[in-house]
Amino acid sequence: MKLDITSLLKNNGGTLNISMKETLDDLKTDLGTVTFTSPVEFNGNVTNFNGMLVLKGVAEVSYSTVCDRCGEKIERTLTVNIDEDIIEKNKGEEETRENQKDDRFTFSGNVLELDRILVDCLVTSIPMTHLCRENCQGLCPLCGARINGESCDCENTGPIDPRLEALKDFFN
Repeated sequence: MKLDITSLLKNNGGTLNISMKETLDDLKTDLGTVTFTSPVEFNGNVTNFNGMLVLKGVAEVSYSTVCDRCGEKIERTLTVNIDEDIIEKNKGEEETRENQKDDRFTFSGNVLELDRILVDCLVTSIPMTHLCRENCQGLCPLCGARINGESCDCENTGPIDPRLEALKDFFN
């Protein structure tokens, strides 16, 4: 998604409002068990502060994944607050050590590409673990049945370590 910022660069302190909904190419591929199922919706603005652009807004996307405990397929919506500083890429200059350590996004010319910024912010904000519900019991370690809604008799009929056989009737 390319944004024409010609008028913004000429107006120090100016703001350009952005409201868009678009499918980003970088999110079309699966990231492990995460699959993005909707276009990215972004509402925000970009402001010129003496040649540095500040992008602020909210990005939202839906994705599907699996529960980390039981493997059930789940749908989630990811909402991310975006607050990024964007600087102009140096023209014809060799990068100095200071610029190499700079982790801000860059723009060149009169066009600001929002794709990379939105993708980086969304992908780094995906939770590390996903649960279908807070009290998910997971899977039975013996038979593999989901403990949440199904029952299994593995607890009563499962194999017992022969060294602990004498303790089987301890609480009876």
